[in-house]
Amino acid sequence: MSEKNNNVPAIRFAGFTDAWERRKLGEVGEINPYSEVPEYFEYVDLESVLDTMLISHRKENKRTAPSRARRLAKKGDLFYQAVRPYQKNNYLFDLESNNYVFSTGYIQIRSNNVDSYYLLTQIQTDHFVNKVLERCTGTSYPAISSTDLAKIEIFYPKQKAEQTQIGNFFKQLDDTIANHQRELEKYKNLKTSYLEKMFPKENEAFPELRFPNFTDAWERRKLGDIAERITRKNGDLSVTLPLTISAQEGLIAQTEFFDKQVASKNISNYYVIENGEFAYNKSYSNGYPFGAIKRLDNYNNGVLSVLYIIFKPKDIYSQFLVSYFDSNYWHGEVASIAVEGARNHGLLNISSNDFFDIKLNIPKSLEEQTQIGNFFKQLDDTIANHQRELEKYQKIKLAYLEKMFV
Repeated sequence: MSEKNNNVPAIRFAGFTDAWERRKLGEVGEINPYSEVPEYFEYVDLESVLDTMLISHRKENKRTAPSRARRLAKKGDLFYQAVRPYQKNNYLFDLESNNYVFSTGYIQIRSNNVDSYYLLTQIQTDHFVNKVLERCTGTSYPAISSTDLAKIEIFYPKQKAEQTQIGNFFKQLDDTIANHQRELEKYKNLKTSYLEKMFPKENEAFPELRFPNFTDAWERRKLGDIAERITRKNGDLSVTLPLTISAQEGLIAQTEFFDKQVASKNISNYYVIENGEFAYNKSYSNGYPFGAIKRLDNYNNGVLSVLYIIFKPKDIYSQFLVSYFDSNYWHGEVASIAVEGARNHGLLNISSNDFFDIKLNIPKSLEEQTQIGNFFKQLDDTIANHQRELEKYQKIKLAYLEKMFV
């Protein structure tokens, strides 16, 4: 390890001591090299690359393909997203193929005797991205030209061996991140599939998939019959933690979710919610057209705006309700009581009394409720573990990007 100065990184591999060289990107790589597009090819559009490890494409032919299908890829080429470059949606082409053509929404970089993965990692650093953003034009869709990108200066090690070690190190990190992303998506998709099959569909009394030995029809019960509304106020200010509902993270402290408190300074009129109780946020958002219902699991208590509806379960297995409200089977009931066209500042116009009149499909057997709830709890725990591991390695990568580049 060495102290970071203008041309030596803070951390580097043993055996390397030379100062790094400064060059313009266009000097270490050929920008948009010309190649004749083949008659038939696999076309990679700007919006189709999901991350640096996965590629989505479609078959095209030269005569009917979009005019932006021009960048014929060669193994080792880099493709830099020119539009909205802050998304860092860049790609290293690593296939032995002359049949992939990228959109002109990417700037193609063919390195000149510089390790390709080292160069890919270099252009992902915040320092480089900030230099790009300084040169972007446009507001809704800021973009950089290939000419301006080529002028940006980078530092790189003189020795190819050091470049290769850095590139290999970050490739291992990226592979680990990609594996956790794949596992995370796999279990999320698995959960979605089971949610669709393990609860009865509308106007049906039997789920498609069921645990053995359960054959009784499920029953429809009002929420008010299996839950009690909570309206306790924070008049004595004994609870000081304002919460919000995140569709992905559940009930979470405002300071953690927003990085600040957005609640009023005076929270004496807020509702107090205790661990194990549920809250309904009537705000609709992308993917959650009827809001979200979540249970407080991560704190002993907290406070919520009176716009939330709070309740605690009775005569039902609580974890079953968690799973039920993760599905969309309650959406139809809420839709039927929401006043049509009466949406105010992103809130569904639903009264508390009407909300507790919605009907849920519930197994008669507490044992079946328990098995379903525990099954989804295991899935949720697995998803959370992969999410934590993914975030851990993403943070590790960010830290090394800061320390291992000039």
